[in-house]
Amino acid sequence: MSEDRLSRLPDPVLWQVLSHAPAKEAVCTGALARPWRSLWLSSGVLNLDSRSYSADKLRCSRNLIFFRDANAALRTLAAAEGSYLRKLTFTYLAPNNDEAAYWLRRKIDDRLNALFSGAPAVRGLEELRVHVSPPECYSLRVAVLPSNALRALYLDGLLLTPPPDAHRPSFARLETLRLHLCVVRLTELQAIVDTAPLLAAVELDHVHFSNELASSSAQRRLCCPRVTALSLAKVGGLYRGFELDAPSLRRFAYRGFPLPFTLVSRPPASVERADLHFYLNFVPASDRRKHDVCMLFWQFVGGFGGAKVLNVSFEQPGGRRRAEQIKELNLRMMKRF
Repeated sequence: MSEDRLSRLPDPVLWQVLSHAPAKEAVCTGALARPWRSLWLSSGVLNLDSRSYSADKLRCSRNLIFFRDANAALRTLAAAEGSYLRKLTFTYLAPNNDEAAYWLRRKIDDRLNALFSGAPAVRGLEELRVHVSPPECYSLRVAVLPSNALRALYLDGLLLTPPPDAHRPSFARLETLRLHLCVVRLTELQAIVDTAPLLAAVELDHVHFSNELASSSAQRRLCCPRVTALSLAKVGGLYRGFELDAPSLRRFAYRGFPLPFTLVSRPPASVERADLHFYLNFVPASDRRKHDVCMLFWQFVGGFGGAKVLNVSFEQPGGRRRAEQIKELNLRMMKRF
């Protein structure tokens, strides 16, 4: 019989290996040898991934089996003595666009929210990553998030629904927040920030702020008193303007169209780096409109005029004709820079 060298590796090395495996495969490693039977329970990491399940099954059966196994894994972790789940990654990818049908989305929404609200194993999570696709089809209630010990929260492709005020969670230890391809109200994002006194890094990538069409400027302001690093990329729903109150800001990155932007608390000597990348995918028809775009550009850049490092770049549309049309607008913006 050949020597089992894999089992002779120290447990921390094996835990690192299992931390990259989907839960279905990690559990199956228990059949390799007796020491492996409970190894996945003590790794501290669980990856729930629907891609581990055959796409040949009927959609309803596939969803049922995936969520059944996910709940079973979390129950096993909660019942196992000495187990501790610090990182959970949840990935659900619909096999085709037909799965975005309304009746099936509602079932998945219920199962997804029940997964986090009814599992004792997730209460001590330090890092949570949730990725669903197609984006903006599935809802997650903020109230079901395990917020007690959470330090890093990454949400991808979700519609975030606000909780009642009486059930609003507190993110007392949250340090990093990343939203990608999500839809959320700006007021709800502000509520999360307000309950996270240790929040230092925020990244909003392809996030759309819904219901932000009111005339009140308070609804278009984001106050981040402790945030030191903020990144905004193709953020939607703020075409009427956006105010940022971040007195502790050190690093700022923006990628998108020039829009009415105001840095309320200006810390010119404290901002170490600002990277501003503007899209110019249209050509203003009139000189007045070109002037307005230039003013938006200079208002945006002017807020970071005191940064130690300021990088400004443009992305132009393809095609020689449109590039020539936009050249004049570029010159107008850059001649004072």
